[in-house]
Amino acid sequence: MRDKGSVSAAQFFCVLFVSRIIALFTFIITDAAAYPAGDRGIVFLPFILAGVLCAVPVLLVLGRKEDRTLFTLTERLSPAVTKGAALIYTAGAVWSAAVSAVRFELFMSTVMYTEAFLTPLIALMLGAAVLIAARGLEPMGRMSVGVLALIAVSLAYVGATTAGEFELANLEPPLQSGVGTLLKEAFFAVARTSELATMLILAPRIHGSVKKGYLLWLALFGLTISAVFTVILGVTGAYGERQMFQLYSLTVLSRIGVIERLDSLICAIWVLCSLTRLAFHLYVGALYLEKCAPVKPGAKAYILLSLPVFGLYLLFSGKIVRFADVLRSGANEAVFSVLLIGIPLAVWAAEKIKYRKRRAAA
Repeated sequence: MRDKGSVSAAQFFCVLFVSRIIALFTFIITDAAAYPAGDRGIVFLPFILAGVLCAVPVLLVLGRKEDRTLFTLTERLSPAVTKGAALIYTAGAVWSAAVSAVRFELFMSTVMYTEAFLTPLIALMLGAAVLIAARGLEPMGRMSVGVLALIAVSLAYVGATTAGEFELANLEPPLQSGVGTLLKEAFFAVARTSELATMLILAPRIHGSVKKGYLLWLALFGLTISAVFTVILGVTGAYGERQMFQLYSLTVLSRIGVIERLDSLICAIWVLCSLTRLAFHLYVGALYLEKCAPVKPGAKAYILLSLPVFGLYLLFSGKIVRFADVLRSGANEAVFSVLLIGIPLAVWAAEKIKYRKRRAAA
């Protein structure tokens, strides 16, 4: 029987797909300021390129056999490096989970339950995320496969039921702001995927090729982004550009025969996505925390990590302007760059230098 702490490559990237797509579902208009409408339909091309380039440090750390972790290398350097890196990655996991919770609360309070007090709901979601994380990575992977199937059905439904309202005239020409802007957009899109850094600690727990799975994930998710934005723009046009949550505006238009307004059911699927993302970050955060504190992964560790997540949520809850300012400040991009590029590259280079010095002295 497979260990509950391990998954197949397919299950792992299903978890990543589900975790990442909730950021697309709760894509807000303040984010769109950096995304010219015409570029969104072709963003998958530079998204794949940026994703490959940004993952190079991670793949260097994992090695050819993909059986190492970042901490395999830091332990060769010094215990202090291991603890320092683990602390930073723990903070990154907490930040990513908190951003997800805030985005979801802003969405729910804006379009589903306007002006409702949703703090108890977020607390309940965190409690459910703790329970899911405690079940282990393999059950989480199985759950993600089912959620991903629901996502595929819901997106196909939305696309099919709004196809009649698609107008080519609503689409804008790409590259009106130049290639540089498109490349910047692609990096921003990749930088919302902090989950990619989890490969640095989970790779030995993944059965199958991480590299092949990652390339397939990049292609599929990139194409999904472009397809969703193309449909949104083609159907809603200028009206959609004025909406805070553009994909939700599209789901409201979905209807087939006597079946109308299934947006509430679709939103229930988005709740599952948020739960998956929260649980995944709590699970991985506990693995990081174990490297820098006397805490073993388990329910107590997940509860401990959920506290700062909830604290950050309270800081930004209901304050969309403040939250938007944080997003525009480049905080997400900075966290992503440090976790996925800076630290892995620095650790890999330092370990290589130390190894060569040791060989030269031998």
